[in-house]
Amino acid sequence: MKLSFLLFGILLTIGLNAQNGQVYEDMVYDDKIKSVQMYINRQPAIVPVIGMNGSFTLRFDELSDDANEFFYQVIHCDRYWKASDLEEIEYIDGFNGEEIQNYEFSTNTYVDYVNFSLTLPNEDTRFRISGNYILIIYDDEQLTNPVITRRFMIDENMVQLYTDFQRVYDVTKSNTHQQLEVEVDLLDMKIGDPMNELSIAIIQNNRWDKMINDSPPKFISRNRVTFDNTGKLAMAGGKEFRQFDIRSLQYTTEFVAQIDLHDMGSDVLLHLEKPRAYSGFQDEIDFDGRYIVQTFDFPTATGNPASGQDSESNYRADYANIIFALKMNESLDPVYVVGPFTDWRIDETYKMQYVANKGYVLKTPLKQGVYNYLFATKDADGLPNYDTLEGDSQRTVNYYTVILYYTDFTQQFDRILDTQLVRATGEY
Repeated sequence: MKLSFLLFGILLTIGLNAQNGQVYEDMVYDDKIKSVQMYINRQPAIVPVIGMNGSFTLRFDELSDDANEFFYQVIHCDRYWKASDLEEIEYIDGFNGEEIQNYEFSTNTYVDYVNFSLTLPNEDTRFRISGNYILIIYDDEQLTNPVITRRFMIDENMVQLYTDFQRVYDVTKSNTHQQLEVEVDLLDMKIGDPMNELSIAIIQNNRWDKMINDSPPKFISRNRVTFDNTGKLAMAGGKEFRQFDIRSLQYTTEFVAQIDLHDMGSDVLLHLEKPRAYSGFQDEIDFDGRYIVQTFDFPTATGNPASGQDSESNYRADYANIIFALKMNESLDPVYVVGPFTDWRIDETYKMQYVANKGYVLKTPLKQGVYNYLFATKDADGLPNYDTLEGDSQRTVNYYTVILYYTDFTQQFDRILDTQLVRATGEY
């Protein structure tokens, strides 16, 4: 028995040491796990940030007719999204490794699934400090087989962030990029070395692939800290997101060309899309790079895609086979559909197939709702490249989340003093 406990301790130590060097990202590791979303105030979060007294809910589906057992773990991270050096007791009041108890079986759907939900903090797990956190979902009680990782942040709201936009100084980027201007009022907070202890990160919409991280201050005047606004805080604007609405499978909506209902479910053919990298800017109302799960195909369904109030859709919305089509006369590099349902990553599951002289096509199951997405190729680092198929415009409406980090050397972790969500409209 003693030998078993010793071996377990050695394996646990090895596992924790491996975590310390890992950069955590939003990922799904199991093909049966679908529709993973973080909700704040019952709405899909642009970026999951809560206050010290706030909460969020994680929801996901397992494609199964039986409820599996899932367990969760929370790890505190530094500003680079690596596990911090803190002991668990220093950032959690309660327990890690608890089982997810809340789930619902799908009702009257062609595709069987179980919808799981986890709200944090809860009576078992509460947070002591601010900063970056990673939430890991496992399908085993030993916490050895992760199926989901999701980032979230806790904000102290100790200072005041001021964020604005201005024209990009670099004339070669003036029509394609958006330039942020960030200033911090420290109020009554005393920081010994702001130039070395403060930094900001900026996330565009809910896309971690488009993140500026660890940007230091430019100068300080009294209790005001200004961050570099000479081009380092400029980001490519992208284009408005492509989108489609499949809240009903009984009739077509905008961007949906045809719905085929059959004994095995539904096939939804989207309108044929075209590359737009060299086309003029078109102002469209989108969902800021997110998606919402919702169905109108049962009598009690109500609301709109931004309300997040229709909880029955979580287990009554069905999955349909969505057919994406991109018109191309010639074959490019491999083309992918990229969106919040791929965590804005290149995923081989969403690689499109080329049909000679016609274009690219992809058929993939998605849950009923409203979706944003883009087409991309893959760059040398395996990241999405939108230059050929989408392009950029400084007029695009984007949401930027600005995070102010304070590296507190006395407490040995990266605090988040304040965050701000700001909207860029291209009108400056």
